[in-house]
Amino acid sequence: MPIASMDQLVAAISAGKTTRYDWNKITGAAAYALGRWYDLSALAGLPVANSYPGTALAWRACDESTGNGTDIFGIPHGGNVTADVKHLLNMAAWSTAATGVPGTLMLVDVQGYWPGINMNVATLQTLTGAPAPRYTDGAGLRAFLSVRTTTGATAHNLSYSYTNQAGTTGRVQPVTVSCTASAIVPHITHSGTAANNYGPFLPLASGDSGIRNFASVQLSAASGAGTAALVLCRPLAQITLSVVGLMTEKDLLNQIPSLPRVQDGACLTWLWGAGNATAAATTFAGGAEFVWG
Repeated sequence: MPIASMDQLVAAISAGKTTRYDWNKITGAAAYALGRWYDLSALAGLPVANSYPGTALAWRACDESTGNGTDIFGIPHGGNVTADVKHLLNMAAWSTAATGVPGTLMLVDVQGYWPGINMNVATLQTLTGAPAPRYTDGAGLRAFLSVRTTTGATAHNLSYSYTNQAGTTGRVQPVTVSCTASAIVPHITHSGTAANNYGPFLPLASGDSGIRNFASVQLSAASGAGTAALVLCRPLAQITLSVVGLMTEKDLLNQIPSLPRVQDGACLTWLWGAGNATAAATTFAGGAEFVWG
């Protein structure tokens, strides 16, 4: 059963049904631009970097224990808890660089991805495989396009076809979605401050609240270079960093009473929304605490 009272919480903690993991990520050699979102799972540190391996355009599932089958890149949270229900209790984060603030870290549960999206063709790219998400009917699942190799300088828009949470196929983007020319790893390429940028997630058609599957993606023009991964995830919580060198904490029981549920097998990682021009080699670190009962 979900934890529904302070007595249950104290009992769970007293019984040792809790765990904590401290994580650390460092950005690469390039600076990150203000207003854009970035996929921190692809960065070196702890846990290890997600390399997004797999057959191009074929679905690959992710979970806590095996990661993507090659990289165990998700934040450990204590394994499966069978009849119990696990919650995110607290989380904390900080940056060591003045340019690392302000900004927002969003914790997401990565269900899986389609690797090898070719950013240098304008033809339809058909995606294969059937996700079996941890959330019934894909409820609350969102998607983002994470750059794997730097894209080309030619302007390009993104269109896509997906199945929504109700099982309706052929759903498409409701607005023009523009990707960033010459986007770097690990930029979420459709995010930013330019016209028709949206982030961190791809827009859904009116009335949709989740995604069961994707059928295809297509660019309006070949960018000139690059590949990307289309990632399916469930956002769980976020934390805002505002002061350099100061650990920011979020109490999800008392401060923000939500206690987000962490499903068995959840593959947890961070997305970074840059509120400033983030310098190369910027460190982000923090911790997350989980409890179940």
